[in-house]
Amino acid sequence: MKTKTHALMLTGLFAMAPFTVTAQSNDTVQPEQGIEGRAVGETIFDSLDANRRATIHVGDIEKFRASVFSGMDYDTNGKVTYTEFSGWDPGFARVAEAEGRSDAYTTAPKIIFAFWDRNGDGDLTQPEMRSSLSSDVRRADFDDDGLLTRAEFIQGFPLMAAMRAAIRPDL
Repeated sequence: MKTKTHALMLTGLFAMAPFTVTAQSNDTVQPEQGIEGRAVGETIFDSLDANRRATIHVGDIEKFRASVFSGMDYDTNGKVTYTEFSGWDPGFARVAEAEGRSDAYTTAPKIIFAFWDRNGDGDLTQPEMRSSLSSDVRRADFDDDGLLTRAEFIQGFPLMAAMRAAIRPDL
């Protein structure tokens, strides 16, 4: 069986994310910095920001992509099917379950996979994933400086936006 150490390590880190919310005077629940879904995103950002620069760039995403792709490609054929893709989760499924949004959450990976599988053949290849993630970085780079801040990553990176919409559409 192929080693998936990096993917398992990240999943373990994400499982430790805190869950906190505060009630405001109007009786609605407002998110704090530590809300669980956001904490998953921040942990992903921190794992990408290995040099602790408080920004990430397409090179950081590429290193992560190569590791994640390897972890998803269970049969080591150089292609990731939707079944393999949906089996990888950095911690969002647990958050969705805690929020009572498991059904909505199952749609988000389908959407991401469909966007990343650029030729629509049902297999995600390394070049497709590389191209998609590069586009995702450009899309999230609000100030167009070639770097993503934590806020840009959390708010604009399409994977994060899809998970946020599925898990907490009110955010």
